[in-house]
Amino acid sequence: MTSKGMVNWSIWIGVWTGIYVLLYLLSPLGQYGIIWCTFIALPIFFNGGATRKDYIPQMLSSIVGVLWGVAMLAFTGELSIIGLGVAGSNAISCGLLTITCCFMMIIKDKGLINKVPAMFGGISACFSQGGHNIIPVCITLCLGVSLGLLCNELILLLKMAVGPGHLRKRNRLR
Repeated sequence: MTSKGMVNWSIWIGVWTGIYVLLYLLSPLGQYGIIWCTFIALPIFFNGGATRKDYIPQMLSSIVGVLWGVAMLAFTGELSIIGLGVAGSNAISCGLLTITCCFMMIIKDKGLINKVPAMFGGISACFSQGGHNIIPVCITLCLGVSLGLLCNELILLLKMAVGPGHLRKRNRLR
């Protein structure tokens, strides 16, 4: 993408993000103070290519990540009860469940829950809330992925409306 294209794309994403933030904060989700979870999912989706075919797997993987986070917190709690201490419990819990989560890379492109970076984003968001607000966290992560898809799909529609020939002619004049 050219520098001018990157500037236009950045402005486009910024405008849609501003609209999203306004609507989010005016919605019931605004009361949880977790809008920032959007910005965990959004760059993960963009970094993964932000393709339409990855939309559902990214959302499902984010949700699975939140569930992994809940499992890690619960397992850590159980290990603490048997006397392993905070550090040992966290190390064992996170180590074992991270191995399990990473096994999802084996099913790459063979299932709907194969986006490991999105899973780790979900785990992080869950940890930040101490295992609470799970539904709002899942919704917000999915909205972050949706914002990424919206930005990419609408820019494609704009390109189609203007037409590729028109864009090439304008570029030749410069």
